[in-house]
Amino acid sequence: MPIFYRFFLLILLTFSLLILPACATNNQPPARRVPQVLLGVDCGFNKLKCCATTPSCNYGQQCCVDPNDATRNYCSEDCGCGDNEEFCCAGNVCNGDAVCVKGICFACGEKDQVCCANGESCSSGLVCQNNKCAECGLNGEPCCASDSCLPKTGERSECLNNICANCGFDGNPSCATGDRCLIGQLLTGKTCERCGQSNQPCCNENSGAGYDCDPSQGLKCELGFCAADN
Repeated sequence: MPIFYRFFLLILLTFSLLILPACATNNQPPARRVPQVLLGVDCGFNKLKCCATTPSCNYGQQCCVDPNDATRNYCSEDCGCGDNEEFCCAGNVCNGDAVCVKGICFACGEKDQVCCANGESCSSGLVCQNNKCAECGLNGEPCCASDSCLPKTGERSECLNNICANCGFDGNPSCATGDRCLIGQLLTGKTCERCGQSNQPCCNENSGAGYDCDPSQGLKCELGFCAADN
């Protein structure tokens, strides 16, 4: 056989060995992916219920039983009762000012803590809202004691439906009590708007500014708005 044909057959054989297995592999159906399921841990660790297996708690912790309900338990270093985030003692009693909520004692009275059971349910500057102590008095916050609000300097707010809401200035609704708008604000419909300055509405006798347009700025009222007095 001529050497040319031998060389050609060698190339053809090499091509077959390299390409055909790859094609066969590509024609195989894709391997089935087995979904991986992560199992959550719901027992045996700190403040989780005790496991039914042995040991019932990990890392040497003890299985603590609720003094008021023998069907409830959790794992903990110490099986005391009455302190913060511990089971309530017998009779649903907690130590100090802590409060028993659904069988667990919680510290109370500070921001985002449960309300205390005594007369002073929350610390100063806080109010009990939905059984939690929350900041009060500012716009959008619950009203403080006696339906009071704490507006920022130069602002005003009222207690409406137990929520403090700004009123009487800068596009807010007019106030329901006292002066409808702050000084330098003009009642337009049901809202209060700034007045008396350049490109603002002219003030009137009810705005309390003492002028229709600020004379110190060289302004005058034209067609209901303040403009430069040229």
